[in-house]
Amino acid sequence: MKLAGDRTVGRLVKWLRILGIPCDLIAIKNKDQIPEGVFLLTRASSLASEKSLVLPYEKPADQLRFVLQEFPFLWKELRPFSLCLLCNRRLEKVPKEEVFGLVPDHVYKTQKKFRRCPSCGRLYWPGSHQVLMKRRLEEILGRSLTVDQDGSEGKS
Repeated sequence: MKLAGDRTVGRLVKWLRILGIPCDLIAIKNKDQIPEGVFLLTRASSLASEKSLVLPYEKPADQLRFVLQEFPFLWKELRPFSLCLLCNRRLEKVPKEEVFGLVPDHVYKTQKKFRRCPSCGRLYWPGSHQVLMKRRLEEILGRSLTVDQDGSEGKS
């Protein structure tokens, strides 16, 4: 099952991507526009169908808990910090030498592991932002998350 969210759950889509669960962000106006093979996450009751889940919560944290409750198999799919937050593509390891001049000097000096999106080229590294996001997710989910040392492909 391929997940997608509409504009009503844009922040949820981002949190799913942070967890490593692929989720596209799509723009649709009626339920007939839900693409084949896609299961839509939405807050719009007008999009209710057998191919969608209407989320009863407004806050992204509550939405995330609800989605994982409704789809418990997703717990096995968690790979925190393994997807590009913009493109939804799996990140690839990149040698540190290749990011010289592309990241701030202090990041280059202090970080050892880097990943790059094969689509947009955006660079990622396990910095303080990752620690804060991990802590917030653990609060939301009520359990600890395991993240590989390079910031990807971990499972809880």
